[in-house]
Amino acid sequence: MSDINLALIGCGGLGRVHAGCVASIEGARFTAYVDIVEEAAQKTLDEFGGEYATTDVEKVLKDDSIDAVYIVTRHDSHASLAIAAAEAGKHILIEKPLALQMEQCEAVASAVEKAGIHMMPAFKMRYYPLIQKAHEFIPEPQLLVGQMMDNRWGDASWAQDPVQGGANVHSQGCHTTDIMRYLSGSEPQRVWAAGGTMTHPGHLCIDQCVASIQFANGHVGSWIQGDACLGQFTSKFFFELFGDGKSVQLYDRLKKATFFDGKETWVEERDEEEGFQMENEEFIAALKEGRQPELTVLDGIQATRIVLAADRAIRTGEVQEI
Repeated sequence: MSDINLALIGCGGLGRVHAGCVASIEGARFTAYVDIVEEAAQKTLDEFGGEYATTDVEKVLKDDSIDAVYIVTRHDSHASLAIAAAEAGKHILIEKPLALQMEQCEAVASAVEKAGIHMMPAFKMRYYPLIQKAHEFIPEPQLLVGQMMDNRWGDASWAQDPVQGGANVHSQGCHTTDIMRYLSGSEPQRVWAAGGTMTHPGHLCIDQCVASIQFANGHVGSWIQGDACLGQFTSKFFFELFGDGKSVQLYDRLKKATFFDGKETWVEERDEEEGFQMENEEFIAALKEGRQPELTVLDGIQATRIVLAADRAIRTGEVQEI
């Protein structure tokens, strides 16, 4: 492809972030904007330019000029929109999580494979330069820690809704589990977890999780997720790797990392968070080059698979085989 025409489905704050990233990428543009709130779609069109705004997803899916769609909607609509887009022959960038149930994830994967289109899950943290450097420094850590902790989510937030968002562990946990799977250099095999509904008593979804993950290479990871409180020292995102006499700690929203090679210690820093921009650049580059993106539907499935296994472990008290 030369010039890539895109449609944005979901024109909230996150959708506008993606639109801003694409605006700086040569040879790609959003030509259509879709939202259930017509004013939101029109506002995004006015801000970023294009051809039309609509509340009708079918209009975009039937538009032969559209090469790919961005799905940036509430979580419960991801699977149905992705399946419809795949069946329409559109390539897809989809915000996390791929879906909240494994059956939905597998249905999306089936539709993507049948249609022969490319799908990229939007795991922006994969593209933080210090995450990539840590992976190069210790490709298969013997022990890995991944933590994402928030201040308590508001009860009225759509992301806290058990259907639309799934609450903190299900909504955001896939970010953490994806990075742990990536940094481990291996696939997960077993999960054990403890946790529950601690900050939102009586809620249908768990909100705190501490899980142990064993990977196929025999190495292990500890995953901590929840909304009990934001970590003031580590920041919301924190990862730690140990292996072969070396260690790395990633913190300050992954803009800083402390490396130890067994003899010397040093700190590396980035001025800003670059993941959003870089994931968009990768998706557009993949479409232009006619190849699979670095991240595929499998990455989306595996991230959610770990989250759901931890949920089952918490509810049953049993180790879960993956």
